Amino acid sequence: MQGQLLGKDVAAIRRALCLTTGQLATVLGVHASSVHRWEAAGASRIPIEGVPLTVLTALRSRVLAETGARRRVAAKGEEVSNALATGGVLVALALLLMFAAGREK
Repeated sequence: MQGQLLGKDVAAIRRALCLTTGQLATVLGVHASSVHRWEAAGASRIPIEGVPLTVLTALRSRVLAETGARRRVAAKGEEVSNALATGGVLVALALLLMFAAGREK
């Protein structure tokens, strides 16, 4: 599956979750240079496919729509960062997907 997202949306998602480009890349299973390239596109649409597209699309609708819930989003980002720090890439991805689906623990 292939779709397109705005580069600025990818950057906004990453910042809202308090993740570095490297951490977001790890969770999405892509190289950090891909995240850098996507974000550098700014207002341009970028093609993304597979799992990264699914995760980013779910997070976009959730993160960008909830401007009043920044603290909760930042807390989820910190939780994901902590999971990544302990080597739990799959745990971090699961947390992101649970957050995107609205099933926080």
